[in-house]
Amino acid sequence: MSWTWCIGMFLPVILLRDLGWPGFWVFAIPNCLGAAAMGWVLRDPAQSRRLVDRHESACIWFSLITILFHTFFAAWIIRRFAGPASGAILAVAFTFFWILLQWPGVGKFLAAVLVLTVSLIALAIGLYRGDIPYVTQPLALSPTTLPPSDALWLAPVCLFGFLLCPYLDLTFHAARQATAPAEGRVAFTLGFCVLFPLMILFTAAYSGPVVLFLARHLYPQMVFIVALHMIAHSAFTSAAHARQLAGRVRSISLRQFAIFALALVVAVILGIAPPRFPLNHNLAGGEIVYRAFLGFYGLIFPAYVWLRITPGRRSIYRVAFAVAAAIPMFCLGFIQQWTLWLLPGVAIPLLAKLNFTPRNASFPQKKANG
Repeated sequence: MSWTWCIGMFLPVILLRDLGWPGFWVFAIPNCLGAAAMGWVLRDPAQSRRLVDRHESACIWFSLITILFHTFFAAWIIRRFAGPASGAILAVAFTFFWILLQWPGVGKFLAAVLVLTVSLIALAIGLYRGDIPYVTQPLALSPTTLPPSDALWLAPVCLFGFLLCPYLDLTFHAARQATAPAEGRVAFTLGFCVLFPLMILFTAAYSGPVVLFLARHLYPQMVFIVALHMIAHSAFTSAAHARQLAGRVRSISLRQFAIFALALVVAVILGIAPPRFPLNHNLAGGEIVYRAFLGFYGLIFPAYVWLRITPGRRSIYRVAFAVAAAIPMFCLGFIQQWTLWLLPGVAIPLLAKLNFTPRNASFPQKKANG
């Protein structure tokens, strides 16, 4: 359930709007398979613990950015659905899940089951009333509509991001460390090949009204359904990551707390009053900020996993250079919607894995005097 968050609850809406079903499947298949694979790649809890211990800072950054992403998403999207009171509702829901997650033994399980139950109830209400499925399709005259073939250029980014990002997710590691080797494989397989696909198909089912930002007077029932679903998952995911951070961060200085609090405030401001960007007049300011956040999960975090965690580890400087070189291409692909640029954008961190120093290189020896 902690993987059904502001990407799974909204990115399929954008992809269906821009590319139709090819965009949805390019997102969904790598997402499900990549998340499920973690239960098989990490063979036992000990391997998960070793990975987190060696790359604790990167995992902490993953959770911090995820919480900031949810904060922006709540101020931008959920607030438009649920109204100004959504902030207070989310705060109450976050506190509830935070307390429930403290319950030793069964707290995490009960919290996840509760979130799943809320989503299933929302889905059942929508199906019973006939409000869903209402799937958006690319509009012929929309400036955001892309050729379906552009899904091919998006596919490498989805593969790169969704196959590698789970290894920095502390909530995934908590699940892997709480299950025996065989149980973990079953849990991840069922979770991401059965339950999670149901959640993102729910996203596709409500994508039509969401593209119109759920005009409250036109879709009053859908506003309730989608807001209930999004609030539950956003509060739970944020609380789950915050809970994992609390167990990892031993002490927080006043300066660190102030910086993160300021970042939260900035995320809220960006959501409530998204800036206007001169680069792309086809996309709203809030969507551009949303796509910028996706860069962490499509480029920065997977580049770290690829270059620092998988065998043949490279230095953190190579990660930084590869990311810096690829960012302009990701901007062209995601922000300007020139999706072909995503291919070289992914190729740069992939090729950065190569060792460019010849193994048998011979260097001239300095002649000895005399």
